[in-house]
Amino acid sequence: MPRVTTKASDIDSCGLTFSELQELWLGPHPTTGSCFCTREELVAAWAAGRAVVMRLWGRGGRRPAGFYEFEWSGPRPPYAVERSVLWRAAGVLSEAERTELESGWEAAFVEARGMAAQERREHYAHHDVPHELIKAWTADRRRRGRRPSTADSTATSAATSEGAAVK
Repeated sequence: MPRVTTKASDIDSCGLTFSELQELWLGPHPTTGSCFCTREELVAAWAAGRAVVMRLWGRGGRRPAGFYEFEWSGPRPPYAVERSVLWRAAGVLSEAERTELESGWEAAFVEARGMAAQERREHYAHHDVPHELIKAWTADRRRRGRRPSTADSTATSAATSEGAAVK
């Protein structure tokens, strides 16, 4: 019978304890402090565990404490607006993560249809929908609401095509 060997997970092979990984995720414990004795130990732990920590907790428009400590310039954004802040920052989110966030925000935007203005603003704030997207989707909704009839659309596209060919 062949012997079954299992590959160690990245969690086991990064060389960090669960407490150390937790600190890289959430930050130092509020009452007992850091489990690292020096800044150098913390830096080495981030280097060793970054891939694991980011895989586990760096998704959905959220980032772990280690990311803000070592890779983010400026103060950590408040949790309520973290996703939109990271969405605006160039190169922080993957394209898949951006798409996932925008899809959720668009669903929240659609849910707000028919709400009073104040209620709609609160809904957008609760879901951390970026104002840039609200503005674009509102403009798009208005354009779609004023769309010409099919016959007019066909005539307009034919005229546009002819105009493009003449230039």
